[in-house]
Amino acid sequence: MLEQASKYDHWAWLYNQTLGPRYGAHKIGPIERVVLPHVPAGGAILDLCCGTGQLAAALAERGFEVTGLDGSVDMLRHARENASSATFTEGDACDFTFDKPFDAVLCTSASLNHMQGLDDLIAVFSSVSRALKPGGVFVFDINHPAQMSRYWHGRPTEGEINADFAWLITPHYDSAAGRGAFTVDIYRRPDIHPISVLDRLAGGLTRPRRLRRVRLALLSRFRRLRPHWEHHSVVNRIWGHDLDAVSLALHESGFSAELRSTQGGPIDDRHAAYFFCRKSSIAGVKAEARMLEASR
Repeated sequence: MLEQASKYDHWAWLYNQTLGPRYGAHKIGPIERVVLPHVPAGGAILDLCCGTGQLAAALAERGFEVTGLDGSVDMLRHARENASSATFTEGDACDFTFDKPFDAVLCTSASLNHMQGLDDLIAVFSSVSRALKPGGVFVFDINHPAQMSRYWHGRPTEGEINADFAWLITPHYDSAAGRGAFTVDIYRRPDIHPISVLDRLAGGLTRPRRLRRVRLALLSRFRRLRPHWEHHSVVNRIWGHDLDAVSLALHESGFSAELRSTQGGPIDDRHAAYFFCRKSSIAGVKAEARMLEASR
């Protein structure tokens, strides 16, 4: 997992300006409605795979004691700037411990798709269980095979054109192999080249949704259109996880789990899935017994 997290170092600055704020603003509403009623006022929340900290900031503003964990050093640098009242630590989602237990653990933005298989997921669930109080809540979203098979076909899906930089995300998924990747192409205008009229006009295509196809078409040819701009690509590998297997792994890790579409209804192939889990009191007793035994 740390190897995958280090890939985010290469585009943390971009994530902090674009996807981080967007995802944070999009997710806080559902979390406030679905998750926070189960967390005591001022309770302790772990933002697992916290990225650049926009969600952590929103939770801290609501009076919660927030800790963020991520494997990317550069992501955490931005997170500390964005959420100064939260605590952030570098670590591996598969293997972490904290001195004080949390009331809730959140893992958003399909971060667990970076886990290479069920064994890694079980390691995450075990670490989360250790970190949670008995009865604590664990919520995460995940892209699932049916959804990725429907949409991830090696065609651009997201991107923006700005006066100084541009970016494009292209996902693909091999359903037979159960894995894929999303490539982030990043372009930056060299300082020696002034901003042209065409650059400003292209930047205006960032916002209107009706121009999305035009924008993505331009971005797919951007390297030819702007050959003097600096360009590099980051390939982030992902794995598809069978939802039934994930549910079973959660049960065996001591969680009761409810599975829903991110839209709130039954699972379909158009939306990601989310798990709302609660750590059983029995699991908490067993975990404390294991920790006591290990300390002897």
